[in-house]
Amino acid sequence: MRVAPRVDEAAGENRYVVSPHVCIISEATGPYGAIGRVAHAEAEALLGAAWRVSVVAHELAPSLVGRVTWRKLFVPPVGFAGKWLTGRRWITRALGDPSQYDLIHGHQPQIADLCHTYRCHFLTRVAHERSCLVNGRGLRGVVDRAQKSLVLRAEDRFYRNWNPSTWALFNSSLTRDHFVRLYGKPRHGDVMLYPAPPVHEVTDVERSAARRKLLGEDRPGIIAGYLGGMHERKGYRRVLDGLRAERDIFLLAAGWNSERLDLSRLAGGGKSLGVISDTSEFYAAIDVLLLPSVFEPFGYVAMEAAARSVPTIATPEVGATPHLVESGAGVSWTSFAHPLELGQLVRRAAKDEAMRSAALAWATQRSAEVHAREFIATLTRRLESLGVTRHATERSAVSA
Repeated sequence: MRVAPRVDEAAGENRYVVSPHVCIISEATGPYGAIGRVAHAEAEALLGAAWRVSVVAHELAPSLVGRVTWRKLFVPPVGFAGKWLTGRRWITRALGDPSQYDLIHGHQPQIADLCHTYRCHFLTRVAHERSCLVNGRGLRGVVDRAQKSLVLRAEDRFYRNWNPSTWALFNSSLTRDHFVRLYGKPRHGDVMLYPAPPVHEVTDVERSAARRKLLGEDRPGIIAGYLGGMHERKGYRRVLDGLRAERDIFLLAAGWNSERLDLSRLAGGGKSLGVISDTSEFYAAIDVLLLPSVFEPFGYVAMEAAARSVPTIATPEVGATPHLVESGAGVSWTSFAHPLELGQLVRRAAKDEAMRSAALAWATQRSAEVHAREFIATLTRRLESLGVTRHATERSAVSA
């Protein structure tokens, strides 16, 4: 058991004389998807507050190398289920002696009960309930279903045996409400939205250049963007049905297997880009982002779009939707039984300059600096509740 960091009561927010040592657990910490970006932002926030940071990760952002203690995580070269089910073993090996840390902060369900604070990003059970968990047909679909069924049962087991001393940080009210419905209300649970990327209002020149690069011409008219690929959960069928008869709306699609989307039936045409690593030109080229998910705990792409002054049309099953509507940065699409409504919403959002300005303002309000203050404040409260003397070696060792 370690001695608590000394505290300077007059030093305000950063009042620790001996900096707290926090370990972040996230398989990919850096520009490797939404969760990786959030973990990266957390590490930067802690470093900015002069805290000591260790990171258990398989991939680490180059900008963090040398600034944090990288405890390299081994990920076995097996299928998705195999990686998930062995994750706890390899994470605890990389973590080492938990008593060397003042606080352990995790992002993966396999070790939620070992964490003082845990960020909940996704609920496999909800996707299963919505019949949108499995992708593909034939043999691919059979294999995908078998692997995700194993992960579903394992995730259920971890969440049903929730450690009451772990503080849960949900990425949206939607995620929190589903968690409470499925597994019960955690003793400690807060909603903490993701940080937005740096804001940049797209200029007319940048928009024209992006369209020429991605489409081969500075295409006039309305361009709607969709980044979900052919994932059932992402709602691609809703997009195709909703834009089928809209002659004045062109669809620019990207994401997993998006090149297989049949866009030939869209009256306004469309183009698929496949998987793209850099989305900056994608956002610059479009007028509005479509987020028609069947279940999306938050929807980080809405925040990315807002940071580029692009409004979003999202379904109620997206965690970010209430924030988009409240801030004026987007609208909610609810009438799937009337596909023509999507075209009306796209035209409204594409022509609404106030909505574009509101999107940029919302992203500014959720800046990395704002998120850093929220995150540091939450971890400081957790340290105070612990007395910074007890550690999450196992369930019975975590202080309430």
